[in-house]
Order: sequence, then C-alpha cells, then structure tokens
Amino acid sequence: MSVCLMVSNPISKEEDEFYVPIATEQVFQEFWMPIIEMLDLQWVKCFQGGIEVGKEDFRSILKELEEIKLWIGKNMNNERGKQMIKRLDNLSKELTLLLENARESVKVYIG
Repeated sequence: MSVCLMVSNPISKEEDEFYVPIATEQVFQEFWMPIIEMLDLQWVKCFQGGIEVGKEDFRSILKELEEIKLWIGKNMNNERGKQMIKRLDNLSKELTLLLENARESVKVYIG
C-alpha cells in the first residue's frame, strides 16, 4: 500500500489519471509520522488514514509540507531525508499546479 494524492471527483481523463506518489505506508508511518506529530501538524497527519480536501485547503497543506521539508533539511542529512525532500518537492509542485490551474470545485484524496 502507498500514500498518494489523486483527484477524487474527476471530470476529465487528465484528472482521472492524476496520481502523485508520496510514500509507502511503512515509510510514511516510520519516518513521516514522527515528524508530523513532533511538529503537531493538523492536515498532513490525516494523510495516513486518508482525507479528501478542496482547493480552499491546499494552501494550509502546502504550508505544513514546507514545515516538514525545513525540519528534514535541518535534522535528516542522509539518503532517507533526501528522498523525502524529493517527494515533498514533487507533492508541493503538483498541489500548487492544481491550486493555480484546476477548476474551483476540484477535490483531491490524499492517503
């Protein structure tokens, strides 16, 4: 199993095929969750069980992703940290593109 982002109310083939991998369940539980809990993040902690969100929530999620990235940059100077930052960058990029370009009623499922 894996944690990913996808459009939950697609109206086009492009939206239906939109998929952003985040982490395997094991990696998310072992490496992401301790950071999320330590930083007391409200949105990203919901990724593990899954959450549907609309565009109005994307900025809050992006802010939390940046907090994780900053923490990793300061505290995980290893290959795992680099891989996590790579995934965070990709997730942030794709979520930002949706925020800027997708229809107002778009919803995504992250989990």
